[in-house]
Amino acid sequence: MLAAALIYIFAVISPGPNFLLVSRFAAANSIRAGVGASMGIVMVGLMFSISSVTGLAVLIDNYPWFSPIATLAGAIYLIYIAFLLARSAMKSADPAAGKPQAMLPMGFWRAWRTGVLINLTNMKTIAFMVSIFAGFLAVERSLLEKAAVIAICSSFEILWYSSVALIFGQSLVQSLYLRYGRQIDACMAVFLLLFAVETLLMIRW
Repeated sequence: MLAAALIYIFAVISPGPNFLLVSRFAAANSIRAGVGASMGIVMVGLMFSISSVTGLAVLIDNYPWFSPIATLAGAIYLIYIAFLLARSAMKSADPAAGKPQAMLPMGFWRAWRTGVLINLTNMKTIAFMVSIFAGFLAVERSLLEKAAVIAICSSFEILWYSSVALIFGQSLVQSLYLRYGRQIDACMAVFLLLFAVETLLMIRW
């Protein structure tokens, strides 16, 4: 059980689209927006965790079209986010506020929705969950053990992304973003675009 939880934890803290999303929303908008994105990401992670220990692999085996369609949808959405970031980076700075124009004004619920969509359409997340919990379920587990590993993984994910939102939402980090926001957005756009291309190359119809 602890091995599965540790693998999950190391995967969560590795840089990826989720980290970029939370840090960007917190730095460009507010801690509230960052936490909103975090809650959306965690909700989907919890859903996948529960599904994985209750037979998500069986669903994927029985419906082979599910994987490529979900992967394609995820890649398209990442490209869309990359486009918004690139457009933000190319816009001239706001002379009144001294900062680049925001990609999208983000409140809690809009950030939450974006977090949900980013994680929900990330086929790598699904494959990762299935692989981790397949190993965990190689030995017969009690309902309590299944609940415990899901609780451990989800709790850490909440703490991690909420901490990221809290750190990047601080005034010092926000001031750095205001100063270098266009460059940061451009780098994020390139990263997400490359991630989307890699995702597209994974599709097997």
